[in-house]
Amino acid sequence: MSEEEIAWRALGEKTAVVDAAGNEIGVTRRILADDQKDIFHGLAVKLHDGGRVVEIRADRIPRITRSRVYTTVETNEVDHLPAASG
Repeated sequence: MSEEEIAWRALGEKTAVVDAAGNEIGVTRRILADDQKDIFHGLAVKLHDGGRVVEIRADRIPRITRSRVYTTVETNEVDHLPAASG
């Protein structure tokens, strides 16, 4: 059974975030969006390795479910993700 996709507005804090290979790389900290214009910019993600909070752009997030955020971030890219602003 596949996981049901949800809208970015329904995403909870501390939801697992996985890289392109399916490895859990961290958890969501906050949604980066313009609520008034209903524009999803991406997520601030706290990485498991080192605890750094990074930004993953919306165009790198093809799927969101209640239990996971799926990204196209490759394993070797994780350490080079930009710090989340704010």
